[in-house]
Amino acid sequence: MAPDERRQAIIDATLPLLLAQGPDISTREIAHAACVAEGTIFRAFETKQELIHATMEAALRPDSALASLAGLPPEQRLEQRVAAILDVLRDEIRRTRSVFAHFTRPIIPHVPPAGARSCPPINPHESKARIAEGAAAALEPYAAQLAVPTLIAAQLLSALAFATSLGLADDHPINQSSALADVVLHGIAKGDS
Repeated sequence: MAPDERRQAIIDATLPLLLAQGPDISTREIAHAACVAEGTIFRAFETKQELIHATMEAALRPDSALASLAGLPPEQRLEQRVAAILDVLRDEIRRTRSVFAHFTRPIIPHVPPAGARSCPPINPHESKARIAEGAAAALEPYAAQLAVPTLIAAQLLSALAFATSLGLADDHPINQSSALADVVLHGIAKGDS
């Protein structure tokens, strides 16, 4: 197995353990889950903390959401596209919250030993920007129908998806992406008001 593939396989095996037990998992448990010798972990990662950091970073990547945005059907009407984008955004917010909720203890910042490589900080703003760019790209075919640039529209949809994911009852009318899309596109006034 190539080193990058081995590294990814160890990360993939670590994630469920990290979600279930938090950062105090042992490298022995990780090795067992990854079906490798414990020493293999330290050939792929300098420290357990580096592995945990890489696993958290991988868990927070919005790759699935970006693929969903890129794969939206081209024949959608604007209302359908906005509702579909809201569905993807809301699902990503729920997924990310779930990942954070599973980390039962704070992760101690990784301080590498002298001479070891340093882990870059996990930047949630990077994922947020990538999602906004993906949503903007999904809106691009509809740019002529929008009153604002697609990136601004995408940022507004992201903000609404986040805001409506907090505290609305499941049966609340605006909890449906299609209803929220209607409000976004047509406002809160009735008819010609």
